Amino acid sequence: MVGSDLSLIHALDRVQDAWQSMAAHGEFTEQTLDKFGLLLGRFGRYAHLRGAVTIDDVTPDLAEDFITAPGRSRHGHVTEAAAATMLLRRSVVRAAYRTLRELKLTEADPARDIELPARTVGGVRPLSEDEVIDLRHRSSFVTRPSRHGAAAALALAGGHSGEIGHIRVKDLDAAGRRVWMHGSTKTDPRWCPLDDWGLNVLASRSALVTAHRLRPGTAPNPRLAVSDRHASDASLQARVCVALADLLKRVGLGGEEYVKPASITAWAAVAEFERTGRIEDAARLLGLRSLDRVASVIGYSWRVKGDAGGEPGAPCA
Repeated sequence: MVGSDLSLIHALDRVQDAWQSMAAHGEFTEQTLDKFGLLLGRFGRYAHLRGAVTIDDVTPDLAEDFITAPGRSRHGHVTEAAAATMLLRRSVVRAAYRTLRELKLTEADPARDIELPARTVGGVRPLSEDEVIDLRHRSSFVTRPSRHGAAAALALAGGHSGEIGHIRVKDLDAAGRRVWMHGSTKTDPRWCPLDDWGLNVLASRSALVTAHRLRPGTAPNPRLAVSDRHASDASLQARVCVALADLLKRVGLGGEEYVKPASITAWAAVAEFERTGRIEDAARLLGLRSLDRVASVIGYSWRVKGDAGGEPGAPCA
């Protein structure tokens, strides 16, 4: 029913229902679902104040005004929205309209062309939160767990492309909800925690490849994200990069200049830093020894000011 006069309130309710279903499959974490649901409600109220009644009333200008609207600081002062706040608002709007398109309720994407300051460093930018949700959604297996899904789960846990190809069944600690990264010449070995989605994907993949281990020529402790064919370190890394690049194409990011397989791992560092507020925690997750290097991965400025959160106010006359 694309292009209909479906009410905006009903459309956003459908989005919330779809997100609840996705959360049940681990594609949303509980924290992200709460955060996105709260901001989606704010977007609906903001759009209503701007006179949007139907789904087609949301224009790119309205979406941009919501995304860039001033917010309130922790002390209640109205301030300009920080870059992180605007990026999060855009993620929510884009995720909502991606869901509406899947529901065949619209073909629109009013936030698609809204450009914001990106955390691009060294030619790579971390994925945004809505892109990660879509990546999980697209790489979730239908008939059987794939190596693509396993590679995505390991990258989202904090694994680098040079590490992921070495991860085997024995490295998965399902009971501890974690996976062992062996490290490399540039990274330290470490345990990386798994969320519900990553744990489900890797446990299912482990069961699949373990069931095949009795076939002639197969390894007793198979790899999770690449085949067990003999290969050099460089070849294993190349296979991982191909799998992750293929997934990025599936979510429509294959042609974006600064989105690369490393963008998936960089998101894990950004998420950890935003969760704890400690850059050393992000460094530990990635196995990096230099805090300056981690800061460059996540696009963090040591002199950044406090974020202005809060709900966008009523539109100015």
